[in-house]
Amino acid sequence: MEREGFTAKQIGERIKERRTELRISMETLGKHLGVNKSTIQRYESKGIDPKKNYILVSVADALDTTVEWLTGLSDEKEYDIAARCRNAVDKNISAFIEEMTSAVPDELHQELLTGLLGCFVDMFSVFSVHFGNTMKEIHQAEEDSGLKESLMKYSIEAKNIYESIYRQRMEQPVEDMKQMADCLYHLFDKSGRDSVIDIYEICGKAKQQLKK
Repeated sequence: MEREGFTAKQIGERIKERRTELRISMETLGKHLGVNKSTIQRYESKGIDPKKNYILVSVADALDTTVEWLTGLSDEKEYDIAARCRNAVDKNISAFIEEMTSAVPDELHQELLTGLLGCFVDMFSVFSVHFGNTMKEIHQAEEDSGLKESLMKYSIEAKNIYESIYRQRMEQPVEDMKQMADCLYHLFDKSGRDSVIDIYEICGKAKQQLKK
């Protein structure tokens, strides 16, 4: 059975509940939304029409919660980690597009910079997978009873072992990132075109290597 959403007044009650929980004043919430205190008072006392999704999205974002929770369609008040990460990245991407389109007048250069950003995002994805695998290996080492006995026997500090694992496993991903950054530095010198090609090649090779 489909869950029935809240009335406008019930939505207002949830806005007040969440604002109070986060200890945010009406003035602060109003500044975040670009409205005055009296508007926030109206939101909380009279509520918001559940059909006005554009307002609810802004309010939910300001209160670090979901539209579904505000409207009674979900009991999950907090974003899950994937949603929080997605929101953070979306904000950065939106800021990039706004700054880039206002500062870079040439459309070809806008497309170039956007493409390069995509490469760096892809490369950081590869980096993240390597980082995750490395952390798993370190955690396994931490639980290795034989290793613990050896560390105690020879008075070896565990952090030295873990740092060694990290440096060994992350050396190539870090080097790839450094090479891409170096290519970016030479983007508009005499070898600029080659630098763009190199960035795409480095990214492509890193993704292929990850599949092996």
